[in-house]
Amino acid sequence: MNGNNTYKERNSISYNKGEDIFLQYCKDKQLEVTRLGFDEKNASVSHFYDLSPFIRNLPDFIVTNGEKIILVNVKGSLNLKETEYELLEGFAHLYETESTKLYYAFCLSHRNIIWETVESVAEAYLQEKEIKQWPDGKRYKTLGIA
Repeated sequence: MNGNNTYKERNSISYNKGEDIFLQYCKDKQLEVTRLGFDEKNASVSHFYDLSPFIRNLPDFIVTNGEKIILVNVKGSLNLKETEYELLEGFAHLYETESTKLYYAFCLSHRNIIWETVESVAEAYLQEKEIKQWPDGKRYKTLGIA
């Protein structure tokens, strides 16, 4: 699936490649994974866009290795929507504690998972100058973190 496709095009298939890569990674590493966020592919919610953006953007997964617990947002491309960038600071305040952090896992392939903190994602977004736009009008930037 191409991260440059529209939302409708990206959701026209029944699997999420980035999440599939992430789940296989966790299985290979014997990590415990629990879905937290919404599954837009298999369990859509009526009137989803009427919800608060912080509810709509719950982290995708809770991951633990038995000693440490983290929250993870999974991305299948390096594209980050402008609206998500605007929420990053709030994500850190809402979802992080002293012992639990929120990470972004950019799952580009089974051999290429890029782990970033909320702060480093925000910094990468600011460093990227080119603002792109999907056909539905949503604005985004392709992060230069690969």
